[in-house]
Amino acid sequence: MLVAAALLGIYILIANIVNTREQRPAKASAKDEAAEVPLGKEGGFELVVGQRYLLLIALLMIALNLVNTTGEFILGKTVTIKAQQIATNEAPQVGVTAPTSDLANEERRKIAENFIGEFYATFFFWVSLISAAVQLFLVSRIIKYVGVSAALFFLPGVALGGYSIMIFMPVLSYIMVAKIAENSIDYSLQNTCRQALFLPTSREAKYKAKAAIDTFFVRIGDVLSALFVFTGVKLALDTDAFAAVNVGFALVSLFFVMGIARRYKKLMVESETPA
Repeated sequence: MLVAAALLGIYILIANIVNTREQRPAKASAKDEAAEVPLGKEGGFELVVGQRYLLLIALLMIALNLVNTTGEFILGKTVTIKAQQIATNEAPQVGVTAPTSDLANEERRKIAENFIGEFYATFFFWVSLISAAVQLFLVSRIIKYVGVSAALFFLPGVALGGYSIMIFMPVLSYIMVAKIAENSIDYSLQNTCRQALFLPTSREAKYKAKAAIDTFFVRIGDVLSALFVFTGVKLALDTDAFAAVNVGFALVSLFFVMGIARRYKKLMVESETPA
């Protein structure tokens, strides 16, 4: 936490330096004057519901977040089962009397906890490393050569392929690789594309609709995933069933991406056309 605080302090310092350098006592342009015009009274949710482009972005965020959060449950459940299996095999076999039974249970619990801790340490290490590498070396090039519209297909495509194979290969090693790939693209390429989608929109969309999408609609995906997982656990569904549902939502995400891509290209052309 202290390291994170120090990094944020450095970020604030750099941001202030850049802001001071970029401020120029130049004559206000027409764009600057337009930025001073007060925003309309229409709220963020009204904008999202009223504009098909923004609504598709919101629906895409819901679907992708539902898939990702449900995938975290699949990974967590598989890790827990594997940890229990290892703990049962490695724990010393003792008698059945109460004291020795309690000792054996405590030993199994410690073995399971150690395995889970080591697994997630490795998992988050690779997610962070690959996310940083993709962001530094690939994101700009992907967007430059294929464009934002095409780049949006990467995450739903990876999720679709990962969960499709997961239905037939529900083993921990594969699930780990699939989730590392999904999370790495989500944190790097997908996040950059999500911000770029608002470039050709109005000021109201940038300041109001974007805030509604980044908060309410993204969290709705988590809530729907929680409800789905709760229902699935009550129905005793296995990880194959959860993966199959994720395949369905990944396909829905691709449908939303196709609609967004068409409208994004149209808006970009309109924004670049002189008034």
